[in-house]
Amino acid sequence: MSSRDTQRAQRRENPEPSEGQRPVPRLVVLWIGVLLLWGVGYYAWNIGAPLTGGDSRTAVVQEPAGSGVNGEKLFTAHCAACHQPTGQGVAGTFPPLVGSRWLLNDPTLPIAIVNDGLSGPITVDGEEYQGNMPAFGDKLSAEELAAVLSYVRGAWDNDAAAIEPALVKEHRERYGHHDAWSVEALGDSFTLPE
Repeated sequence: MSSRDTQRAQRRENPEPSEGQRPVPRLVVLWIGVLLLWGVGYYAWNIGAPLTGGDSRTAVVQEPAGSGVNGEKLFTAHCAACHQPTGQGVAGTFPPLVGSRWLLNDPTLPIAIVNDGLSGPITVDGEEYQGNMPAFGDKLSAEELAAVLSYVRGAWDNDAAAIEPALVKEHRERYGHHDAWSVEALGDSFTLPE
């Protein structure tokens, strides 16, 4: 075998593999640099600006104390689940607010019920309801409690006068932190509807 035949066989073979490093393509390095510069610039440009990313919901704006409190919003948030958005209540469980003499007659009566709560049976428009009305005196300010009661006293064809926050404050001063009223206890302190 000649040396020429030996070299032909060696030329057909691929070179032995070797470990090495392939450099990151310059285009990728350039793109990463552009993104970093853009991110830092965007952040610096928006320092102090309100955050607008995320799910695009608007932030709840709390109305300052002493401003017009929206009784309808308070009713929707605290009362509509039981008494329903229409004020019709749920038969046998939650009494209706529409046309209820418990709500529309003497304003001190609904203030006591909503502020302190009501426990035990109550008869409204000839139907007996057995349940518990939670107290909202520790959850709502006098202005908020007056606003929600004024709303329900004027909604759904109800036409009773609005309730002033001073009347709620007077109730709180007179009765302090009272436990939930029963109908009998209400009758001892307030004029009940016939």
